[in-house]
Amino acid sequence: MLCLLNSCTSVVAGFAVFSVLGFMAHEHGKPIAEVAESGPGLAFIAYPQAVAMIPLPQVWAVCFFVMVMLLCLDTEFIALETIVTSVTDIFPRVLRRPRHRGPFLLAVCLFCFMIQLIMTTEGGMYWFQLFDYYACSGACVLFLSVFQTLAIGWIFGGLHTNSKRNILS
Repeated sequence: MLCLLNSCTSVVAGFAVFSVLGFMAHEHGKPIAEVAESGPGLAFIAYPQAVAMIPLPQVWAVCFFVMVMLLCLDTEFIALETIVTSVTDIFPRVLRRPRHRGPFLLAVCLFCFMIQLIMTTEGGMYWFQLFDYYACSGACVLFLSVFQTLAIGWIFGGLHTNSKRNILS
């Protein structure tokens, strides 16, 4: 359900952002590519400028920042649940005991908080761009997904065409 909610929120956010960018491009008489560039500047520079041009800008500004907060929370829930579930599957005897999940979840949250404190410094935007470019780029995610698929196939026998066991059974 969380994955579905996250995907739906992303679709709604996409409609909200690109409809406003289309409005801004129409107002200036330029193509969308010339109105705004991608990255954090899109959400915090170009979009607020576009919202200021729309009638009742205060209402739209509140809606935009509520949408950004909900999108961030959705994404954080998915990422945190992925990490916690993966580690819990590795150490099931320890982490599936009653009252062990809460402290582990707290430890993961505190660890992520401490790592991301660097983003609040004066050079935080540069750190953000480094993380965004090197940790979340398309090539990194592509290689990670290919290697994960190969590892899962190898562990569960998906790559053995002559195997007598059926993966689907």
